[in-house]
Amino acid sequence: MKTKCDSLLTEDAVETVVAFDTDMWYQINRFHLLAFATWQFVNFHAGQNIFGIYSNNVPKWRCGDSEASKNCSIYVACPKEKLSFVDPVFHSAAMEFDWICGSSAYYQSFFSQIQYSGVLIGTFLFGSLSDRFGRKPIGILVMTIAITSTFASGLAPNVHLLFGLRFFVGLSIGGTLVVIGAWIMEVILAQQRMVLRGCFNWGWTRVFLTCICYLTREWRLASFVSASCLIPALFLIVYIIPESPTWLHSKGLTGRMIESEKQIARIAGISYVTVEHKTIAPKSLCETLKTKGLLKKLIILWIMWFIVAVCGFANDLNSNNLAGDLYLNQVLFGVLLVFSKMLLLFVDTHFKNFKRRTLHQGSQIGTLICFITLTVFLLNDYHGFGFLVVYLLGTAFIEYTWDACYLCAIELMETSTRASATGSCSMLARVGSILAPFLTYANTYWPAAVYVTVIGMGTVNLLVSCLFLPESKNVNLDDVHVDDDDDEQQQQRIPEELPMLVQKVRE
Repeated sequence: MKTKCDSLLTEDAVETVVAFDTDMWYQINRFHLLAFATWQFVNFHAGQNIFGIYSNNVPKWRCGDSEASKNCSIYVACPKEKLSFVDPVFHSAAMEFDWICGSSAYYQSFFSQIQYSGVLIGTFLFGSLSDRFGRKPIGILVMTIAITSTFASGLAPNVHLLFGLRFFVGLSIGGTLVVIGAWIMEVILAQQRMVLRGCFNWGWTRVFLTCICYLTREWRLASFVSASCLIPALFLIVYIIPESPTWLHSKGLTGRMIESEKQIARIAGISYVTVEHKTIAPKSLCETLKTKGLLKKLIILWIMWFIVAVCGFANDLNSNNLAGDLYLNQVLFGVLLVFSKMLLLFVDTHFKNFKRRTLHQGSQIGTLICFITLTVFLLNDYHGFGFLVVYLLGTAFIEYTWDACYLCAIELMETSTRASATGSCSMLARVGSILAPFLTYANTYWPAAVYVTVIGMGTVNLLVSCLFLPESKNVNLDDVHVDDDDDEQQQQRIPEELPMLVQKVRE
């Protein structure tokens, strides 16, 4: 049986009417699969944010025939010719450049902080540029920077050049997440947003990065391989994925929008018929900040993104301190995230009452339960299998919270400012990520620092969500348009429309 859809790829681009099989899984066609693959490549590059797990990994050491330990007093006092590492599983930058103990130990945190600073700048800078010049040209730029800077960081002859290159790696991560992330969201159907988060996600990124580090066993070679894996993504965004019809429509570029949709139709292998488009008035981020309704939503999103970034990155960077095999632990994290995302997709599809608010608040509650349990384990000096299981579950709930943050940011912001607004959210998240390494460093003085911080900030996040977060599931992105008086006008319309609605129900 055939039916018609108001849009070829999104509910925003209503210019196109296409035919599709109603039995097709989430109406996915060939173009959608290529868009999903592009998103996964972006996710993989974002995995450089946790490369510090490997670049800072240091095994136990011994001085001569002494007992193996991580005692910095022994490390500093021991002559270099007598110092040896015990069963190193990965040759890290920390081992090569000797930032393990003493005054240089802070470089372990700085390695991540300088990169997160780049992400902070990149999210806002490239998000604004893509709103002005388009998703495609800026997307090509940031992916080119991603490949060259990641590869070049593996060639760094000294610490200072390495940190400079990792800043550009972070700059490209911020750009790809915001620009290409918004681009892909704009060229897929509304019901596919959860498919994207459910099947093409951070879990696979963690598994792939772990596999690369396991096979290379050396941070420089791992950087080369990671950069090479991004080349197909550059090919996709240059030759396959056209400019976002939604962005073109928001700029009034109707001719280019139609050409873009025709190209999408050819790749998808489906027919194309035009219909009337709605009119969208372009709006800058500054204008958004002056709009009371959107500003309120943006402030809520800022708080959500900042808190989950502090909690998530501190939790990830702290994971290399878990007992057990480094690679096995990280693969377990990845596999659990993959299956948990698929479970989320199943629940979101088959339970219509499962809203964005439900996702965010349920994830926060799960996170709080897990980290309260971890704190109790830690205070009782328990580090067994149960500790690892609860840690894995807590990580999965934090990832669910990230899903809610991304989906709400895309669905609550207007098209004309979506990338800039999402970029500002990501910017606040990067401020949080810069603070996260301080928590892992604080763990050396108080082992419960990360867990207690997650509990405190998670409680604040839950309260903000319950009191202020609007619902946005399955929203038409073209319909996201809020003026200062929208709330008041909506309240005025309800009494006027109520008799008409009652009459329609009776009929």
